[in-house]
Amino acid sequence: MSEFKDRIYHLKGSPFEIGYAMGRALGAKLEANIERYIRARVSHDVLFYEEQCESRALPWLLDLPPRFQEEFKGLAQGAQLPLERLAEWAYLEVFLSGRCSGVLIIIDHQAWVARNNDIFVPDMWGYVTIREVPGRISTVSFGLEGDVFTPTGVNREKLWLHYNYVPAWDAPTEEVAYLPCYAFMVEALETCRTLQDLEALLGRIQRDDGMLLFAIDGKSGAYAIYECGCVDFYKRESSQGWLVGTNHYCIHPKAPPLSASGLLSTASRYQRLEVLAERLAAQAGHDSPVKDLIQILSDDGIEARNGEIVTAYSNVACPGRQEIWYTFGGYPSASHGNWQKLGWPW
Repeated sequence: MSEFKDRIYHLKGSPFEIGYAMGRALGAKLEANIERYIRARVSHDVLFYEEQCESRALPWLLDLPPRFQEEFKGLAQGAQLPLERLAEWAYLEVFLSGRCSGVLIIIDHQAWVARNNDIFVPDMWGYVTIREVPGRISTVSFGLEGDVFTPTGVNREKLWLHYNYVPAWDAPTEEVAYLPCYAFMVEALETCRTLQDLEALLGRIQRDDGMLLFAIDGKSGAYAIYECGCVDFYKRESSQGWLVGTNHYCIHPKAPPLSASGLLSTASRYQRLEVLAERLAAQAGHDSPVKDLIQILSDDGIEARNGEIVTAYSNVACPGRQEIWYTFGGYPSASHGNWQKLGWPW
């Protein structure tokens, strides 16, 4: 239980104060984490890292909105690290993608989500950061220790968001503001209360890449998957009581061609998720929705267990019931993770 609690950071204050507190808490461990993560992520292409990240990272960070710059600056000061070092760490995510599988499903009249994040260096994931920034909606984010951004989170308004990587078919325009996808997630969690708020934000702020964005408003039970390019987006809804997604578009008219099917490809995982979600939605009784959804995430045709990319962390949640389950370490996470229930923090 102590290991579980050691993986949760609950921080309050301005973005700078939150970053500073995190940096102080991590100290020299942050530099060790960054060094190991960068070395593992770029081991296959050191030249790419040296040419792209080392020269472009800091200008990129200093072009982010003040909310993000301030947290990075606080993190750097708190951990006594150069800001450039944190920029290299964060900038890496702009270029290197993972793969993921997700389900949105109605069980006993409540909207549930189940999510696998398949990514590099799996043992470094499995941390929670709770942020309370004055003037913004308080959030819970899931991912790396000390990370400013996130691909997965929920806010105090019971709005759940996570995204799977998909390749963009377009590029952001210079006339409109845009954010890295991981930063867009934080902005959405801290400013949106409903799916309508989220759609307005998607129309107002562009992204630097594609996103398959899963969303649940736990207050109303509304749910959808948004197929997002850098500029536009398309909303996918369902009358069947479930939606699934992996790493390709289903309804976007400009979607790139789907890659050939193979073991754990985006097509094969999607097809398997469809079968399992349809079966679960049709089930008459649900003694344990959490157990049922973990079984889906742990399925042989869904969970990534071998190779460089492994299922690093998993979530099952029902925002309407304020119920969140997460793997605090252990991988492949769906079948071998340290599943724990995270208490609603507010």
